[in-house]
Amino acid sequence: MITDLWFYVAAVPAVFFYGMGKGGIGGILGMLSVPLMAMSVSPVQAAAILLPLLCGMDLMALFYHRENCNYTELKSMMPFAILGVVSAAYFMDSLPTQVVELIIGGLALVFLTQKFLLKQVQFSHPIKGYALSMLSGFSSTIAHAGGPPASMHLLPKNLPKEQLIGTSVAFFTVLNFIKLIPYSYMGQLDMQNLTTSLVLVPIAFLGVRTGVWMVNIISQDLIYKISYSVLFLTGTKMLYSGFTAF
Repeated sequence: MITDLWFYVAAVPAVFFYGMGKGGIGGILGMLSVPLMAMSVSPVQAAAILLPLLCGMDLMALFYHRENCNYTELKSMMPFAILGVVSAAYFMDSLPTQVVELIIGGLALVFLTQKFLLKQVQFSHPIKGYALSMLSGFSSTIAHAGGPPASMHLLPKNLPKEQLIGTSVAFFTVLNFIKLIPYSYMGQLDMQNLTTSLVLVPIAFLGVRTGVWMVNIISQDLIYKISYSVLFLTGTKMLYSGFTAF
């Protein structure tokens, strides 16, 4: 188990806010979890410590939101997301994280520009959804950053807030459990990382429960405003991180 105090100073808030996002409330701090934890451990180790926690948070969130999943959307997204995981597993040791951040951040801002500034130009071909699902699986495996591509696919469908959250929760539950395979193959799910994850489990569950509670008191309109705002913030942050890393 990691015993460095400064690791936990960063990891506790990172995991809590990631849990809130899993509970249904999007949050920019969830995207910062790996960078925050990487201040005291390597980015790959930070992602490996987070992965079992994500699986646990997903199961807890699924308990609350499982009945609201749009399974038609889930079935269309999942095969291509799995292709993304397989592709990422092949490139995981060689593709710089900043390249993934530049791709995702750029796409997120292009999507928002199209949505709000170029409303008359809308591209809704099924291929777009397949590509975004694959990118979500790919970027989720590399850096736990699959949220923006999945949001770009789901948000324009204007699903009821319960279906938007439920479908996203079910999608990432399946995806994160599949990601255990490449992370195990890389040897990152060792005893030190797993015991560190175990110590952070109560923080993760508290974050999820807080997120679920907040979803129940927030209107659908506000959920969508939060989702689009989070997409803008994460896209901007990822572009900034990608450019400054070079």
